[in-house]
Amino acid sequence: MSARASTVAMPAAPSFSLGLPQLPLADWLRAGELAFGLVMLVFAESWGSMRTQALLHGDALDANRELLVLGVCNLGAGLLQGMPVGAGFSATSANAAAGAVSRRAGALALVAVLLAIAFAVPALQRLPRAVLAVAVISALWHALSLRPLLAVWRMNRDRLLLLASVLAVLLLGVLDGMLAAIGLSVLAALHRFSQPVVHELGELGSSRNYVDVQVQPGAVARSGLLILRPEEPLFFGSAERVMAEVLRQAGERAGLHTVILSLEESADLDSTAVDCLMELRHSLQSSGKTLLLARVKTTVRSLLSRVDPQGVGQDAQLFWSVADAVAAADISV
Repeated sequence: MSARASTVAMPAAPSFSLGLPQLPLADWLRAGELAFGLVMLVFAESWGSMRTQALLHGDALDANRELLVLGVCNLGAGLLQGMPVGAGFSATSANAAAGAVSRRAGALALVAVLLAIAFAVPALQRLPRAVLAVAVISALWHALSLRPLLAVWRMNRDRLLLLASVLAVLLLGVLDGMLAAIGLSVLAALHRFSQPVVHELGELGSSRNYVDVQVQPGAVARSGLLILRPEEPLFFGSAERVMAEVLRQAGERAGLHTVILSLEESADLDSTAVDCLMELRHSLQSSGKTLLLARVKTTVRSLLSRVDPQGVGQDAQLFWSVADAVAAADISV
């Protein structure tokens, strides 16, 4: 046998390069769906664990710092093809039950994991899953309580959302159930915001306070003025309905010369809300009425002044309080 024939071909050394995996579009879409669910799952579990421990020990949380750390850790895990990283509730509970009160606990846990990887992997492979399950159950058992669910139930708020979220997790699993719960929460919020309640305000004695006339018996509506307050923020889902309700009430009020709209619930406005305010001013002006905006926050004031400086954004029509707007309306009559 020749020397050439007896030579054994050696495998080529593996090469490493940084880049995106070559996946079909369907796999990218599925990966994006799973990534979104994992982000929400990691965030919800991690923030709940951190907040619980912070409340127990009287510590303060810096949300930006905590989430930045989570993001950096998951970025490193992704580059190294690792698992998603988060402050798991079971690990956090076990750590707290062991008496951990400082960062040294994390350093010791890192050393223990490295030692396990170096010396105990063969033994861990033969460890029954039931033993791992018992360890997790033991860590979480003391934290298992229905009191948070009962507290939400007693508030008489979001009961249907609570039941639907629990059923979604039980029937669909943790990841898909949480995605379903998030979707239901968004739909519930949009439904609530898109069904705005507009209350009329009246003056409460000589206190310069303007409150709901239907709730406070001593509140008196001012003659010639219609003071309204939307109870939800103005945005694309609620602005048109609010403006329609304002116009309806203004049309039913005899002798009306000024409409005052209190925007205390709106910290900011989107383009649809701005357009609706401009249309409301034009509609009222065409019928001989004036629109004044009260309790306008700085961000909203700056936006309206920039978008429509000669209309709804005039300084003469923006006020910090309802009382100031009423005083201006009395002077202009």
